[in-house]
Amino acid sequence: MKKFDFSKFTGKGLAIAVFVCLLAVGGAGIYSYSKVQDSLDNALMSSDDNSYPVENPIAQITVTTAPVTKITSTPEADGNLPIPADNPAASETAPATDVAATQTNTQESTILPTDAACIRPVSGDIINGFSNGELVKSKTLNVWKTHDGIDIIAANGENVKSMTAGIISEIYIDQLMGVTVVIDHGNGLIGYYSNLSTDVPLSEGDTVSAGTIIGTVGSTADSEISEDPHLHFALKKNNAWIDPAALLSDSGS
Repeated sequence: MKKFDFSKFTGKGLAIAVFVCLLAVGGAGIYSYSKVQDSLDNALMSSDDNSYPVENPIAQITVTTAPVTKITSTPEADGNLPIPADNPAASETAPATDVAATQTNTQESTILPTDAACIRPVSGDIINGFSNGELVKSKTLNVWKTHDGIDIIAANGENVKSMTAGIISEIYIDQLMGVTVVIDHGNGLIGYYSNLSTDVPLSEGDTVSAGTIIGTVGSTADSEISEDPHLHFALKKNNAWIDPAALLSDSGS
């Protein structure tokens, strides 16, 4: 390639040549700047149409925060529910009642058959009460066990009477409670008369009335032999032991 020889230009010719070269370089620079500016403008316009790329889903999610509600203690939250003002029945104070008397009357009316007479099998006091499923210390056996009936003190040979009318369903000797007469008093009520003597004057299937003599007090209950002479009297209502004393509290002999 043949080199350009600037030595041929002198004076004005050299100045013109230099000016032409500068003009050419400047034109090329302006052209390049214009191209770059156009590229930048196109890029900015594209970015305005789609601010966030599709491949960046996180940038497109708008997070909203729910307002925080301050919880304060209320009577309902503390378990003390207020009585509504529009419920006058709930706001009235219930009249005082004799709970013990109500329970006793209800028990007697539901346990015994309707209009049934009720008497004490023997006339003595109760020396050992009904334990209602709780364990009590047995004086004879020296163990803790339930006492499912009541012990009514009575002399040996004293007559034992049927508490109320019924039918004798069983007569047997229990290993612990001795000679026992079982009477079905009706209405799901069964009476167990234990610790009797062996001379029972009746038979299974016999019908008895309130006050009928069914035997005499004996000493056949080996599990209670250390106690004073007594009748062991127990009641079941619908196959569950109940307290006989509740029925005998006002009964005559």
